Amino acid sequence: MNMTNVMKLIRQLLNVPSIDPNDQRRAQLLNILLLGIAALTLLMLLATTIMNISGGLVEPESTLLYLGCLAQLCGIIIIFAINRYGSSRLASSLFLLLLTTVLAFSDEPQEVADGRTLFAFAIPVLMASVLLRPHASFAAAGLVSLLIAAIGLSVQIVPNVFAMVVFFAIALVSWLSARSLEHALEDLRTINRELDQRVEQRTRELAEALSRNQAILAGIADGVIVFDNDGKAIVANPAITGLLERHADEIIGYDVETLMGAGIDADDQAAVAALLRNTETRYPSVKFERDGKTLSMSAAPVCVAPEEMIGTVAVFRDFTREAEIDRMKSAFVSMASHELRTPLNAILGYADMLQEGVYGPLPDKQHEVVARIIANAGELLNLATNLLDQAQIEAGTLTLNVTPFTLADLIDGVQGVMSVLAQAKGLELISHIADDVPTTLFGDPQRLHQILINLVGNAIKFTKEGTVHVDAYRPDADHWTLEVSDTGCGIPAEAQPHIFEPFQQVDSSPNREHTGAGLGLSIVRQLTTLMGSEITLTSEVGHGSTFTIVLPLVPTQEKFS
Repeated sequence: MNMTNVMKLIRQLLNVPSIDPNDQRRAQLLNILLLGIAALTLLMLLATTIMNISGGLVEPESTLLYLGCLAQLCGIIIIFAINRYGSSRLASSLFLLLLTTVLAFSDEPQEVADGRTLFAFAIPVLMASVLLRPHASFAAAGLVSLLIAAIGLSVQIVPNVFAMVVFFAIALVSWLSARSLEHALEDLRTINRELDQRVEQRTRELAEALSRNQAILAGIADGVIVFDNDGKAIVANPAITGLLERHADEIIGYDVETLMGAGIDADDQAAVAALLRNTETRYPSVKFERDGKTLSMSAAPVCVAPEEMIGTVAVFRDFTREAEIDRMKSAFVSMASHELRTPLNAILGYADMLQEGVYGPLPDKQHEVVARIIANAGELLNLATNLLDQAQIEAGTLTLNVTPFTLADLIDGVQGVMSVLAQAKGLELISHIADDVPTTLFGDPQRLHQILINLVGNAIKFTKEGTVHVDAYRPDADHWTLEVSDTGCGIPAEAQPHIFEPFQQVDSSPNREHTGAGLGLSIVRQLTTLMGSEITLTSEVGHGSTFTIVLPLVPTQEKFS
């Protein structure tokens, strides 16, 4: 059995037929969890067998382990069967109850009620909103709180009220996240359905009608051009003459490059031509600017028989209003991200005061919880900052502040921020400035600091052992270079062309090891472009990555205004 058949079999096992896409998504997530736990259980059985043969386990221990693993496998099979052939909600509920029960009996009662195992109960609280409805996280938080209270009272321990409050706070965050995700997915499905129906119906039906009735073209508000197999226009409707500001005689007989003229830039020209030549591309339409207008073009083959293509029909639409709405959307995201920063900074401020003992010393457990609050609030603040920068870049409102700065101070500032993270992972963060680099340079030190923080942060995140280097040198007389390299896992060749695109990640699976929204490298590339520079990547899987930015010694002022 080859790998393709294996992957097909796995997809069939994970798939759960359902008319409700949300229920189907939750059921598939549960199957993924069950499959992973089953694999771990089988590994545990194998390890137990090996230890039993080598004499590492005595008879009662090995018997209990065998029975426990077999019971767990039976439970997984039963829940999997219920999930696939019965009720996914019932299966998810049983799974969460089983998980909560296992956590309750996984340690001594004292540790479960008020010790090292206590906050492991956050796992079923988080999972409840994902595997069940978003509000199920509150029910899970209540159930977990009652359970640890009962266990605590059974061993004469006062229930940990603070932990219960934290569980409900986690439930609130989980509910908000799951609810937002479901709304976003539903909106996306609606938009996709509308777009698919519109594109398919508009292009396919039009292609069939053109060969029978030329008069229909006159009543179409969108511009239509039919190209033959040589790429020459053979039919044009009245609407297209207004969009392109050309007479019909100036359209018929010309190819698309000539029709677009000098009012469209080279990249958009190439995208339009590529779509016209390959109508089965994964992008059903392209949008481009032409003479102050935003136009959208979709294309479909014109066939007189299933295997006989006589040309291509292209539909042009004035997308200027929708483009303005997109700009308004970017402005809204910018405003929302900006407003999020104020409460997040307040949360971080109060959490820092709690951690520093301004309101009195905290017990070790509460100190750990506050540290987690600071870490996660910092993640949210970084996300809000990245969204704000991305929105400003898309809206064209982000500007750079060119001032003289000292390169050593810039790199020392990055070293001071990131060295703690590097040391926490046992990594060495090394920086070096070549002797020929001027002491004082011109640029935007704040944005250069942001670029280095993103690159060094990624290098530390994806490096398990070794070093992270930050080097500055001059490749020639007119430029200076910042280079960030690591000894990490590297980036696959197929992922490298897309690594700088917004919201793109090498591993986008739900259970990926590294978190993040996929905006950091996109912002880095766009900032370097604003600086009149470019960023390049050299990477090999297993041998680390190197990001290189070549900057002009004398920046062009127009780039920064």
